[in-house]
Amino acid sequence: MVHIPSNPSGTVLVLFFIVLISRAASRDILPLRSSLSVEELQSNVLQSSDGTFSCGFYSIYDNASIFSIWYSNSAEKTIIWSANRDRPVHARRSMLTLQEDGSMVLMDYDGTVVWHADGNLTDAQYAQLMDTGNLVLKGTNGKILWQSFDSPTDTLVPSQRISATTELVSTTQLHVSGHYILRFSDMSILSLIYNDPDVSDIYWPDPDAPFFDNDRKRYNNTRLGVLDYLGQFVSSDFAVQKALVASDAGPGIKRRLTLDLDGNLRIYSLNSSDGLWSVSMVVMPILCKIHGVCGPNGICHCSPMPSCSCPPGYKMANPGTWSQGCTAVVNISCGVAQPVRFLRLPNTDFWGNDQKTGIHIISGL
Repeated sequence: MVHIPSNPSGTVLVLFFIVLISRAASRDILPLRSSLSVEELQSNVLQSSDGTFSCGFYSIYDNASIFSIWYSNSAEKTIIWSANRDRPVHARRSMLTLQEDGSMVLMDYDGTVVWHADGNLTDAQYAQLMDTGNLVLKGTNGKILWQSFDSPTDTLVPSQRISATTELVSTTQLHVSGHYILRFSDMSILSLIYNDPDVSDIYWPDPDAPFFDNDRKRYNNTRLGVLDYLGQFVSSDFAVQKALVASDAGPGIKRRLTLDLDGNLRIYSLNSSDGLWSVSMVVMPILCKIHGVCGPNGICHCSPMPSCSCPPGYKMANPGTWSQGCTAVVNISCGVAQPVRFLRLPNTDFWGNDQKTGIHIISGL
């Protein structure tokens, strides 16, 4: 019999290499000194171990891509997070790299760094796409050093939180940031906000209703909201037992909470057989109550279906979209004296209107 002396350090070393090899072969892992290339959109992706989510370059139009995470089995590969929504990269020679020093950077075709993961990442060993849809950077002990869940774009998935330091921002049809925001206000109220260079207004909860009518609690210290796996979205400012609940509430359904391009907040449920989404909860059933839905100076008609029009003397600023609203047919200049008059618009309300103020007071201004 030949005696082979034990070598504990050698065993540990072999096991360490086995772990590294298995990680490198796993489709949900991006090891150090590895890259994902834009030129291999279909194959060069990470996929969560259960197959629910994919991560890689997503083509938004000819010659432009964004680095994103999406639902793998949705018919349109619905995006839940993007690193460079407002700075798409070229469709050739762009790549995301996990560098030797632990930094994760997204570079355009010419080497320009378009995006990078924040924080102290010197201990990072690999990136991993979790079954939750969270892209994480992990250290040697498995500690999460950075995660995409901390910087949402327009969507929350189950277990992902919105907090005092995060917000959702709507995405336009061109895949850039829109004018609508979901975030906690200074009074710790989770709010939908219309935000553009000229105006910023809260339109949910109803700004004209008392807080107790909106079932909200002001000045709470938590500032935390989360969508759970049963299809319920709860927030720290909601009244007790108050939640936004999907119509198909229950386990086993893939869902997402999205701030849509029209400014509405919706829960969507995925049909696993055809990959199509259906709306299972909507915050604003009356679309005309969303600020800016018809753009500046546009008039929103609530029934039978929401539609937009311009007041007399105005026309669509852009015939292709109502988001730019209406503009005067005749140029109006504040520096030149011009005859003007007030025009009655029956059965019409507008943001900031004080219904206690009569037309005779306005006319006298």
